[in-house]
Amino acid sequence: MATKAKKLTATLLAAVMVLSVCACGNAAEDDYVKGTTAGKDINKSVAADDVFTLNYSSKYSMNPMVATNTNNQLVCNLVYENMIEVDNNYEAQPNVITEWKTEDGVHWVFTVDTSRRFHNGEQMTAKDVAYSLNVAMNSERFARRLNCVIGVGANDEKTFSVTLSKANYLLPNLMAIPVIKNGSYKDDHPDGTGPYKYASDYKSLLKFDKYPNAATLPLDVIYLKEYTTVDSTISAFEDSLLDIVMNDPSAPTNLGYGSSNEIRGFNTTNFHYIGMNTETGEMAYDGLRFALNYAFDRESLVDQFNGFALETMLPVSPACSFYSESYAKQFKYNLKQVQEILGNMGLKDYDEDGMLEMKVGEEVRELDLDFIVCSASSIKTNVAHKFAEDMQTLGLKVTVRELAWSEYTAALEQGNFDLYYAEVRLNPDFDLSMLFKPDGKLNYGKVNDETLMELIGSYLGAKSDGRKDACANMCAQIINSGYIVPLCFEKHQMITHRGVIEGIKACENNPLMNVQNWKVTFGEVAKKTDDTNK
Repeated sequence: MATKAKKLTATLLAAVMVLSVCACGNAAEDDYVKGTTAGKDINKSVAADDVFTLNYSSKYSMNPMVATNTNNQLVCNLVYENMIEVDNNYEAQPNVITEWKTEDGVHWVFTVDTSRRFHNGEQMTAKDVAYSLNVAMNSERFARRLNCVIGVGANDEKTFSVTLSKANYLLPNLMAIPVIKNGSYKDDHPDGTGPYKYASDYKSLLKFDKYPNAATLPLDVIYLKEYTTVDSTISAFEDSLLDIVMNDPSAPTNLGYGSSNEIRGFNTTNFHYIGMNTETGEMAYDGLRFALNYAFDRESLVDQFNGFALETMLPVSPACSFYSESYAKQFKYNLKQVQEILGNMGLKDYDEDGMLEMKVGEEVRELDLDFIVCSASSIKTNVAHKFAEDMQTLGLKVTVRELAWSEYTAALEQGNFDLYYAEVRLNPDFDLSMLFKPDGKLNYGKVNDETLMELIGSYLGAKSDGRKDACANMCAQIINSGYIVPLCFEKHQMITHRGVIEGIKACENNPLMNVQNWKVTFGEVAKKTDDTNK
């Protein structure tokens, strides 16, 4: 029978305790169990319990509009429904909002499902959804993705309108936002319409009988327990007192896990890329920047993530329907291509010391690229050193500076670098404005390109039939100008005991989406083999 008590090594749970707020494979991988990294299982049988339990933290808010704790956000996914769900391919799916329409990408009308009921029994209307969107616009958790929204208001019980500052036909992708009852944003536990509701003591979740798919929900009760230390969390998962943990494989403390659990990877908009100082230094030369599109071994990077990442040559996720694979594949790792471009620029070994120099007028200039990277991530530092080693074989000197976070951010703000390894969580519409606006906080490379900003606007303002071409034009301007080198998009992980849950379709904005179609099996524990990694 299926086992529920499976071991998780301390190294993974140490990572779980420090998960950041950031949290989709192809559609065919929705319930896919990925391979394992190094980890040793305990060869021991433990009796499984017959209850389902999630961790939570009483020190942090359970209000979904302000919840910053990963465990609490997971609980909120069961108590509150998102207006619209965004699947693993970044396609908007109707949910509380059932329809949407726009003629110009600026003025939108949304229709809501008024058959939904809040947990207090009251009907949900468009007024509640519009209210929730207004609250989200002013919350730290959601404000950035909604900065293009300038007006929201209910028209009647079933519809509400949204006005944007500029056309964005991907607005529905931004609306995976929880619905709370009108007027409840200050409540610790505002009323929701989700499949589960809080018990009176807030120590468990009860199946909500008025939920549309209540009949197929897999559990009548989900218990909430608080484990605040690494050791207590480790013991709780090992002893099957906790049933789900979330993990970011790029976290500095993520050192591995045993294979006796099921690990499901789901795409995120966490984007890894190389930024360049386009204003001063050697990277001010367009040709040198462009050459580096071919200089990074992305497959090796994905291997460091143990497969929990998608390599990308473009600054949009390969999971998107508008990602141009035919264009992207031109920029695969190719050191010969780098060498050819550098040669065409006139870089050569003028003084016969084995290294490339640049001739500017009559001056022969030594090249030494200053590459900064945050020292907290071994994955990122490994990429930087691999790049430096590769460039050394071509005669191009790269000095890698591993900096503590405070020193790294200070160097970025001061422009004290040629190259930097960056990670940012993009919005689900892949609006790249934040990276390239002349006055943008994340424009450390000092890019100033009016044409690019127009192309970003054209991409967001493109209807579905023209979006792929518009996206390709935007990406071409970025890649050909060498403003950044895209590397990968992370996958995050939902980890459960082997054989306990079937039907999981985790995605970034709702890891528990599709809970109504889960099958949860409790049973006796089978004795583990000596080597379950095989």
